[in-house]
Amino acid sequence: MGKNMFHVSAQCCFMDCQLYQFHYINENKTWTEAQQYCREKHTDLVTVTNMKDMKRLINISAGEMKEAWIGLYDQTHGNRTWYWSLPGVEFNESETNWNPGEPTDKGTENCVIVNKNLKWIDTQCHSSNHFLCYNGDNRSPP
Repeated sequence: MGKNMFHVSAQCCFMDCQLYQFHYINENKTWTEAQQYCREKHTDLVTVTNMKDMKRLINISAGEMKEAWIGLYDQTHGNRTWYWSLPGVEFNESETNWNPGEPTDKGTENCVIVNKNLKWIDTQCHSSNHFLCYNGDNRSPP
């Protein structure tokens, strides 16, 4: 099976300008393997701070996206304190898109995938899924 990758660019300008790309990687990896891949080839696993960006990705992928890892994880393993893997980005509880009934709080589901409906699902980090990487560059406006 060939490897597929979809990417979308976005720009947001207010006080700062942020240029970034999302990359959908059509390879099965655990959350840790996916994070390592993203950090080696891009910036990190995707950090979702704006659902508009995820919708753009779905439009670009023409519905071919399956469940994919994002950079959200629970390092406390059961206390449900969520963190983004990208350093310096804080998790905002009011900016979430959990699937109904999620997170399920099973204690062993400490990593998060996004489904093709843009909903977040906590799952075991050692399961294999496709994943979303992020390329980012903060720049000041000209």
